[in-house]
Amino acid sequence: MERGVDTASMRGAAAYNMHMHEPSLLVYMLGDDDPSKCSASKLLRFNMVKRVNRVPYRTILLDPYSNIPLLNSDGDECTSITLIDCSWVNASKAFARIKVLKRRRLPLLLAANPINYAKVAKLSSVEALAAACYILGYQHLAYELLAKFKWGSTFITLNHELLEEYSRAESIEDVVRIEQEYSLTEALDRMMMIGM
Repeated sequence: MERGVDTASMRGAAAYNMHMHEPSLLVYMLGDDDPSKCSASKLLRFNMVKRVNRVPYRTILLDPYSNIPLLNSDGDECTSITLIDCSWVNASKAFARIKVLKRRRLPLLLAANPINYAKVAKLSSVEALAAACYILGYQHLAYELLAKFKWGSTFITLNHELLEEYSRAESIEDVVRIEQEYSLTEALDRMMMIGM
């Protein structure tokens, strides 16, 4: 009997310690998106992310303009992940103004959101945050975030193999190789050429 109590206590402590290491999920809202289509607003309503008035200096900022892709090893000292919720039209200016220690772009993935379905790298805020959580080893958080959206499971379906490979990538070169193997870099180049 005593042993069962100890085992249960250990399981509780392990779950507590695991929870202690989960990063805070932060969003810096610029408010230039259509509120009815804004996935970050929905996450805020469900208390799944915290709204911040300034981006913390020591966060991992999800920055689509960074040259460095997010790697699983970035999670070793990660206390928070921050995304900037803004329109793609204003994104380059918004990201240029922010000063942080660690900027990371997400490896190339396919969008599942209704506005940019199947477009490379045109992720909604929830897709970006879920992808970051998945790559950093917090797959359960990714599924929880996406569960709030009718199309959320489609994001995992479209990208499952990629997310698994990216979460195992050990270097920038590994990520670039994976992107090239799946022809995602060529697809992104084609999208840029035709102005998508």
